[in-house]
Amino acid sequence: MNLLKHIIIALLMTVSSLAVAQRGKFPDAVTNATRNADSRTLSQYFNDKVELVLPGNSGVFSKSQAEQIIKNFFASSPCDEFSIIHQGERDNSSFAIGKYKTRGKNLRFYFLVKEGGSSVTIHQLRIENQDE
Repeated sequence: MNLLKHIIIALLMTVSSLAVAQRGKFPDAVTNATRNADSRTLSQYFNDKVELVLPGNSGVFSKSQAEQIIKNFFASSPCDEFSIIHQGERDNSSFAIGKYKTRGKNLRFYFLVKEGGSSVTIHQLRIENQDE
């Protein structure tokens, strides 16, 4: 009886963990756009105003301004490799941290996204040099 109780609790914890992981999953399209250095697709997820913090360029920009800034960033720092290494959520917001490799250096991407209805929008994107 005790073994059965532990099995049921383990199953319930696994199922609830999977449900949370699915709900808070960071959009694959954003990951793929970053990996492909595709500013056009990435900008489709930008909020009307988006905060960008990049080496040498920070501020709150319109969607079209932010797309141009990210396009310039990708042109000067093409992606060799990108992967999401951590993500989480709280209420209607979620975040993801990604590792971006370019021309022998590593950068860290921080995305803050918010869900509104059926859409997900990027409200903040930070790109920082990663110390290893």
